[in-house]
Amino acid sequence: MSTPGFNTLYFDLKCPYCNSAVGSGIGFRAGAVKQASYKIGDKLSWEGGTCQPEEKPEGGNFKTIGYFNCDNLNCLSWHDCFPEVQEALITVTDDVLIEVKAMKHMPGEQGFDILPP
Repeated sequence: MSTPGFNTLYFDLKCPYCNSAVGSGIGFRAGAVKQASYKIGDKLSWEGGTCQPEEKPEGGNFKTIGYFNCDNLNCLSWHDCFPEVQEALITVTDDVLIEVKAMKHMPGEQGFDILPP
């Protein structure tokens, strides 16, 4: 069963292709998935939505994959009418969102993976 929706992490992330600011945020599925908005330093909620993973990782320590689109229409990541989805690694320690960085995990797929710390 897939988890509906996602949460959004707003962060001063720059597109790795064109270095433009990504203002639309990074979609991720961790904690209570309920269209919540977060920023670095916020504590992840595990109440009030479908949780991903179903059980909170020990100590609230894990990494997850999030997805974002560049907001720059002239960016090389745009193809035809739709942007290519890019990946970000989000680090959670003691349930607190502490770090995010652009990366390549599984290009072309959107798994919202939960990874060990």
